[in-house]
Amino acid sequence: MLGSPGCFIFIFLLCQLTGPAASRTRKELVGALGGAVTFPLNHSVNEIDSIIWIFNTTTLVTIQPNMPDGQANIIVTQNRNKERVGFLQGSYSMILSKLKKKDSGVYRVEIHSSSLQHPFTQEYGLQVYEYLSKPKVTMGLQNIENDTCVTNLTCSMEQGGEDVTYTWKSLGQATNESHYGSILPVSWRLGKRDITFICEARNPISSNSSNPIFAQKLCEVSEFIEEKKRTDNQQETLNYNPPSGETAEYDTVSHLNKTVPEENLVNTFYATVQIPPKMEKHDSLPTSPDTPKLYTYENVT
Repeated sequence: MLGSPGCFIFIFLLCQLTGPAASRTRKELVGALGGAVTFPLNHSVNEIDSIIWIFNTTTLVTIQPNMPDGQANIIVTQNRNKERVGFLQGSYSMILSKLKKKDSGVYRVEIHSSSLQHPFTQEYGLQVYEYLSKPKVTMGLQNIENDTCVTNLTCSMEQGGEDVTYTWKSLGQATNESHYGSILPVSWRLGKRDITFICEARNPISSNSSNPIFAQKLCEVSEFIEEKKRTDNQQETLNYNPPSGETAEYDTVSHLNKTVPEENLVNTFYATVQIPPKMEKHDSLPTSPDTPKLYTYENVT
């Protein structure tokens, strides 16, 4: 008994899916800047007429494997790619070397054969990454709360930051901890055991870690500010500055009630006197209380 027409349709579709259409699943590849990547080509096609490698919409290579002399005819369509394109021995898997950032994109290979109704195709997605340099760590605003230094550390890359993930390691505590993400909240009580923070940056081809950051060193400024608050009175006493707008002035004292003979003028000495701040007179401004008084001396003949 023959099956129903629906069964034949189902079998036909199944055959189509296991044929050329089944090869359309994209394979994701990664490469390093300046390195090389291989596009693996696995197929079971016989009697190959031609193989075409395509980047985005541009043909890279055309291959005719069955030439009369038994050698494959390989045509690289762009001269700048001739030194960068190669193939695995005994295979038509393409090797692309000296990778550049602009090599990232979609690649496709087509195998044409008279034995196939449609070409066999395979797609690849290539992403070219840079090797990561040492990540940069910056500190946010600091604050003191109950003798505790509070701030945020931010980990970032100055270049080559595509698809980078960040992990923080906190060492020196009872149990070493990990934190995921570029921002690490920091809370460290002044004077307690030091903690070491390390940021690790990772992308699909490499990883790198920051220099260690010590909580005690990080919070030195905050600790100094806190200590300064405790000694403000002493600091004000030791480092007295006059209020804004007040300056020390000096007056010259002359002898109004004593007549000095003209012939003795050359023997008279005059001095400048600094008026103490608690003088009753209002025509003089206050000066530093620690400045010694200066008096006028006369040369007696």
